[in-house]
Amino acid sequence: MWKTRDWKWLFLLPFILPLATVSMGLGAQDSNRASKIYSQSSQGVLLLVVRSEKGEVLGQGTGFVVTGGKVITNEHVVRTGNVVIDLGTAKLPARVERVDAFNDLALLIPGGELTLKPLTISDISPAPGMSIYAIGNPAGLEKSMSSGIISGLRDLDGRSLLQITAPISPGSSGGPILNDQGEVVGVSVGTLTTGQNLNFAVPAALVLKLIAGEAQAGADVLSLLNKIEGLTQTRKQHEFSAEPDSDWQKLDRQIATTLENALERVGSDPDLLLKIAKQANRSIFHYDIAITTAERALQAKPTEEGYVILAESLNLKVVLSGETEKSGLIERAENAVRAALRISKKPSAENYYLLGNILKDRGSYAEAETHLRRALELSKKLGNSYLQEQNLRGLVGTAHSLGKPAESDAWFNALVETGKAHTWDWAQNGRRLYEAGRYRESGQSYQQAALLGGIGGSWTNWCEAADSFFRAKDEADAVLSSARKCVSEGSGKEGSEGLLASANLQIAYVLNVRGVYQEALSHARESTVLDSSDPFGFDEQAEALLGLRRFQEAINASQQAIRLSDGQYSTMHFHLGSAYVGVENWELAKQSFEKTSELDPKDDTAPYNVAVCLERLGYRRNAANWYEEVLRRNPTRNNRQDILDRIQSLRRQ
Repeated sequence: MWKTRDWKWLFLLPFILPLATVSMGLGAQDSNRASKIYSQSSQGVLLLVVRSEKGEVLGQGTGFVVTGGKVITNEHVVRTGNVVIDLGTAKLPARVERVDAFNDLALLIPGGELTLKPLTISDISPAPGMSIYAIGNPAGLEKSMSSGIISGLRDLDGRSLLQITAPISPGSSGGPILNDQGEVVGVSVGTLTTGQNLNFAVPAALVLKLIAGEAQAGADVLSLLNKIEGLTQTRKQHEFSAEPDSDWQKLDRQIATTLENALERVGSDPDLLLKIAKQANRSIFHYDIAITTAERALQAKPTEEGYVILAESLNLKVVLSGETEKSGLIERAENAVRAALRISKKPSAENYYLLGNILKDRGSYAEAETHLRRALELSKKLGNSYLQEQNLRGLVGTAHSLGKPAESDAWFNALVETGKAHTWDWAQNGRRLYEAGRYRESGQSYQQAALLGGIGGSWTNWCEAADSFFRAKDEADAVLSSARKCVSEGSGKEGSEGLLASANLQIAYVLNVRGVYQEALSHARESTVLDSSDPFGFDEQAEALLGLRRFQEAINASQQAIRLSDGQYSTMHFHLGSAYVGVENWELAKQSFEKTSELDPKDDTAPYNVAVCLERLGYRRNAANWYEEVLRRNPTRNNRQDILDRIQSLRRQ
């Protein structure tokens, strides 16, 4: 890999060895010429030491004096700290006047006058085969010389470079490459990191442009894009945070500023504009810059690539925008990708996929399905497995939206067969199955998502699995296992309170049904700690307390549940009535059961309990009336005869 922005290029060491003059790689026939060049030029070659704000040595490099007493070196040499020119007995600070970061050059102004003879910079382009000599400070061996030839003129990643055979070692970065006349034809820059002995230098023509201060918009823009890529990679190492002072936000602001700088400098070059737009898209949150830049590129030169990048930028903004903006953005994205398809002589699978995806977002599912099928066929022919996966994902969603569950299942199974179904795929399948009321299958799909882990974490999918199983029949064990994993893995996670409250509530419900009241009470209480506004947590507490025969506490919990729910649930009044029975408060128990009967006209247990309470209170005729209400609601009740006998007895008294 060709690296220009990596410390592998920074041939700087954290120490300086004793001064020495070393001649490397010179044959006998060249020694006289080399000696002459060395004596003429070496005094103008300088040892540069880079120090931190605290004065610590960060590394070293080489520079050389040019007209005006200024110094040329590599940009990567000066990038990390303060530069000091080491003159042996004197240490002279230097400041950076200007840089060409793309071509890795920097022009320095010494903090004092240099009386050294400046090196002459050649204005003639060197040719392959030319003999050259390199002077530098490898590993602290100050002003060492090596020889070689120019083996080629290269264009790597848009950079013009001289490939040379003269060795370049750490510490030599920024040193001059000289011709037979002792003129500078290049500046040492680094070695291609492929394990081969491929050394490179920046051509002298670019040095002359830097000294002259000539604008290089293209180089500047490409340099800024390299910087943005580095910032984007660094940002990936930090977890997203919305806090303004977080490292993530600080890096994101640097990315935005650098993108804006690139946009200011780019002019109307459509190729460079599209490079900026693509980089902005890769940075994810800077879609507005991407949209603006792509539109400017299309004004200068309408191209298929430009329309595609514009569509991608608009589509990205759709994902991260509010509902009011989405419709207009989707329409613009659709128009852009259709323009790309019109221009293209042979529309690509990628473009059909992009259009299908946009149409899916717009709700045009039938047409979206057509384009996604076409894209899938083309991607299969091309052997593009990644695009096949993406199209299968799109087809799963469109079939579901078109009300074709069997087709949606088939597409999802095809995706699973590729071995590329990820956490997100299983979770989305769980959501679709949940919406279709297929709760058991939904829970199983969420379980698979949780087991795969990855983006979003497994704990949320355990929570979703628990909820799905909770709605299914006869899945109590699955509810408990999933909800417990939700709780154990989600505890302490930011924003987890709602899901953890539900999971604890589900555990409490199952355990209450099974008569495990103490543990049910613990989970019900945890649920209300996490969400004190949910009445059902207090209701589950009441049921557990009833099982534990702690009636007064059950009364308090039931009253809180009723208050929070505005009294709309019959079961909560029933639990309150049961708690009052426990403390033998028959009047209040009667009132609670009457409210239960009113809220649930089909329930026959509550009116039965009203009748019992009335008997206890001595209201026999009223009790008989409520027993009759029980049989009216459930004529086939299993204790029907006992109730009839009871009614007759109460009427006779």
